Amino acid sequence: MTNNKDFPFDFEFFNKTNLPDVEFYQTAYAQIIDAAEGHSDITGASVSLEELSSDETPHAYQARVVLYVRPDNLVATEVTPAALDSLQNALDAAIKQVRKKREQLSSH
Repeated sequence: MTNNKDFPFDFEFFNKTNLPDVEFYQTAYAQIIDAAEGHSDITGASVSLEELSSDETPHAYQARVVLYVRPDNLVATEVTPAALDSLQNALDAAIKQVRKKREQLSSH
C-alpha cells in the first residue's frame, strides 16, 4: 500500500512478508500521524517490513521506518522474531528520535 490520500503527506508502506498487511499498515499509519499532529517537521514517511527467515535464521523479521523530517531524515531499523514486534520497535525508535530532535531544537 502506498500514498494513502487521507495521509497529510507522502506515506509509503511495503510489506515483503507472507503476512496480511492491514494490521501493520494501520499500526504504522496511526503512530506516525500521532507523532506528526500539531507539528510541521515531518514531511513524509516510508515503512518497510521484510521477512529475513531462512534455514540459518528462522523467524526473523526486519522493519525499517524512515521519517522525512526537516532538516534531516531519521531512520530506525529493528530485527526480531515477530513481525509486529519489529515494526513496533522501529516505530518507537523513530518517534523517539523525532521527539529528541524537537527537544533539541526548542532548547536553542
